[in-house]
Amino acid sequence: MSTFNILTIDGGGLRGIVPTRILQKVEEITGKSVLDTFDMVAGTSTGGLIASCLTLRDRKDPDKPMYNLKDIAEIYIQKGKVIFPVRSGIWKFLYGITDLFSPAYSASGVEKVLRQFVAGQRIKDSLRPILVSTYDLSGNRPVFFKSAEAHGDESANAKIHDICRATSAAPTYLPAYTFNYKGKQLTGIDGGVYVNNPTMAAIAEISKYGNRGFYKKKDGTPVAFEDIRVLSLGTGSYTGTITRKEAVRWGQLQWVTRITDIMMRGVNQTTDYESGEMLADGNYLRLNIEIKDKEYSDMADARTVTREYLELEVKKQITENKEKIKALKQFLSEISEPVLV
Repeated sequence: MSTFNILTIDGGGLRGIVPTRILQKVEEITGKSVLDTFDMVAGTSTGGLIASCLTLRDRKDPDKPMYNLKDIAEIYIQKGKVIFPVRSGIWKFLYGITDLFSPAYSASGVEKVLRQFVAGQRIKDSLRPILVSTYDLSGNRPVFFKSAEAHGDESANAKIHDICRATSAAPTYLPAYTFNYKGKQLTGIDGGVYVNNPTMAAIAEISKYGNRGFYKKKDGTPVAFEDIRVLSLGTGSYTGTITRKEAVRWGQLQWVTRITDIMMRGVNQTTDYESGEMLADGNYLRLNIEIKDKEYSDMADARTVTREYLELEVKKQITENKEKIKALKQFLSEISEPVLV
């Protein structure tokens, strides 16, 4: 039976290296590119950047993607410090004070990287249907950028640069981003404030529009709900807890350093539960790592030692974990052939 395969990727800043490494394992198992396995990609924040980069068209050969997973991993490795400069010593102390009154990082770094890697294309041009989230402060509403909508409404055909900038504008980290969308001013912040794990949004999209012409399975037929298969990838979840004493005594200063991670974790866990309940056994697989050391939990930490910690945990917990690889191979065997054993 032909299936409709959805890849969803959480937000999480520079921890986007985690799903990138998992996807490299997926390609190793299937012997195919991600785009040859999946029919749709949904992402939030850094997941939206990965979704966009995976589906950008090569300028010289428009039927092929501009970037492969190795290229995307290199963006995180080489450009992470451009977006989130590493601070130490007295500068770390001084920025810790100024960060209380303004975003922790300037938009100049992320703008520079986006201009270099995603300029010039629009969502309608994506090689596969994509869905990327943001939250619009101007309208007090969630917004989903969808290539499907852009094909029927030119005003929804946003620039990939604008989409990536809006979805990644994490409160306290980067400034909000304003641009014109569908004839109105949109001031976007990180979609992770309400849907850090975009799986349910993708399922809802296909549930409503899967039989209306734009979305099709590889055999060209419309998509029914029972055709949906989802691989959901996280960017790592910090396992540290807040004690009762801390929860009672903390004020704004203490909460602001932890609230983003708490929101993301709660949203991710809720979406994971809902998705697993909605889809039949075998039609949904969630892969994520636990981050047990607080030192490496900040999603804006561009230090080499932090990236190396995350990559090691991906190996230990997923790509070299026998149980997880068995589950991944079983899932992929249902949606892609051949699968190496």
